[in-house]
Amino acid sequence: MIARLRRKLTLLVIGVLVIVTTGIVFAISYGNYRAVDQRAYAALNALARNRGMRPGLRRMNGGEDAPDQDRPPRMPDDADFNDSVANLSTFYTVTLADDGGVASWSSDREALYTDEDVAELTASALASGQETGRVGNQYFRLWEYDGARRLTVLDARLEHMAARSVLRTTALVAALACALLSFAAWLLIGRMVRPVQEAFERQKQFVWDASHEFKTPLAVISANAEVLAGEIGRNEYLGYIQSEVRRTDRLVQNLLTLARMDKGAVTAQMARFDLSNALMEVALPFESTVFEAGRTLETDIPEGVFVRGDREMLQQLAVILLSNALKYSDDGGRIRLSLRQKGHGCRFSVYNTGPGIAPENLEKIFDRFYREDLSHNSEIAGNGLGLAIARNIADAHKGRIHAESNYGKDATFVVTLPA
Repeated sequence: MIARLRRKLTLLVIGVLVIVTTGIVFAISYGNYRAVDQRAYAALNALARNRGMRPGLRRMNGGEDAPDQDRPPRMPDDADFNDSVANLSTFYTVTLADDGGVASWSSDREALYTDEDVAELTASALASGQETGRVGNQYFRLWEYDGARRLTVLDARLEHMAARSVLRTTALVAALACALLSFAAWLLIGRMVRPVQEAFERQKQFVWDASHEFKTPLAVISANAEVLAGEIGRNEYLGYIQSEVRRTDRLVQNLLTLARMDKGAVTAQMARFDLSNALMEVALPFESTVFEAGRTLETDIPEGVFVRGDREMLQQLAVILLSNALKYSDDGGRIRLSLRQKGHGCRFSVYNTGPGIAPENLEKIFDRFYREDLSHNSEIAGNGLGLAIARNIADAHKGRIHAESNYGKDATFVVTLPA
């Protein structure tokens, strides 16, 4: 139980860490790419206003230094013009023909591009139908000057490579941080649950000691009640005593069973056996009890289903589930025991009609001493330990037990066992 609690808490912490670190990595990556986009579009706007030229360099279309009187005046909002252009990769300007093809193009680094590259990017940009946009790593803007349409393309592949590098580094750092924090959380949670573990161990020891202490007085009371019954015959009050002794004895036996399981004194003797035959051995004697209670018992157990486990413990589990189904079934209701092969393992279930189980209690009913709606079930015998024992048996076989219910109609307990 404590190990399960520690595991759940650790998984919860790891889940939160993964979500938080993923969010941080995403935010950093998004901000990085967003900054690249903003700088690229700012540079394109500035280049378009400067007639496709980089300031301080040779004219793109002539190769000679542009006279100061030929340069367009700086725009008032171009304070970051030099930085925006200088800090980004190369660009080229395309003069478009009337048919939308490439009439000419120029770049301050023409060796990086071919006519085919320029023509392909130009076609993609025009096909987008946008005045400004992006094709892969290439940002573009359409503008007009001197009666001709022009396209300026800014190559930001280096910036995107740098952004991807930042993303990889951030993700790696986040993964390492998440792993280290998860390990720290495992250790910290271990220290946090240690007092709970110690208290649970003391509780188990108390249950073990108390159960053993109860056995002797119960045996004495039971023996004396039998002797008294032989002397005075049938007596109403003596019957109450005997009934309560039997009920208390069952409680003590269940407590001892749980205590032995907790202390590891009861271990499953694993061997391959015929589960079909074992379940039928349980179901057949149970039919008379079900009939006397005014219910019907159905079995759907195919032959030849084998499983590796402890035959007696799994039969005890089936008895617990059948007894529980009988206890909580409605008058004239149906109980069904089913078995199915599932891969290399198997799955058996016990179904009963009746009030069912509320959705919020489907997990709680396996807790010790828990009984759903005590006021409603006060007349139903039981101490809330049977399903706890059933879960311990399933856990001992590396299996799983869970409940399903159509509230107000029926309930099904399902046991899944590995090969």
